[in-house]
Amino acid sequence: GDDDIGKLADFEILPVGDIHQAVDIRRVALAAGNRPVLIDFIDQQAGGMKGGAKLKSYSPGGSSSGFLPAAAADTPLDFKAMADQGSMLGSGAVVAVAEPTCMLDLALNAVTFFRNESCGKCVPCRVGSEKIVDILLRATRGQGTAHDLALIDEIAHTMRDTSICGLGQAAPYPITSVIKHFKSEVDDHILKRRCPSGVCLAQP
Repeated sequence: GDDDIGKLADFEILPVGDIHQAVDIRRVALAAGNRPVLIDFIDQQAGGMKGGAKLKSYSPGGSSSGFLPAAAADTPLDFKAMADQGSMLGSGAVVAVAEPTCMLDLALNAVTFFRNESCGKCVPCRVGSEKIVDILLRATRGQGTAHDLALIDEIAHTMRDTSICGLGQAAPYPITSVIKHFKSEVDDHILKRRCPSGVCLAQP
């Protein structure tokens, strides 16, 4: 009933991924003045990072919300607070990323998912997601160019402005957020032909 809907508005259901100690679903109170911050959610609700790993990045609402740096882990799990960070709670699927994960490889994985899920009906999503995947693949293989970041930015703007549905509009967020928050790591791949994490074919 309406009363139940009102109560549910103060809660978010947050799945906990396997990077944490616990793999589960948590019901988190989002009532005003009682909104937990991300790092407290990881430590208290999810049992902390697996194996005591150091937090490097996190996605507060699934891959479509992009990836924020660990320095922003004190942001409240709140719709407006996340929007102010250029992100969103979205699906509420919290993903905590541990050191020494390669952020470019992670972005490639996420954008590849969106490319594969595209229905192909609109050109911006169908062509744009494929083009971004191609660029990121080349970068992880040590074949990137100095023009790649400008091209990704152009494609991302076009996809956000002209894709028919939310999937196409959100598909670039994983890589645009990584470029924003982990630029030096991206530059290492493209300009120095090396992967600081030792994950990609562009090995250090």
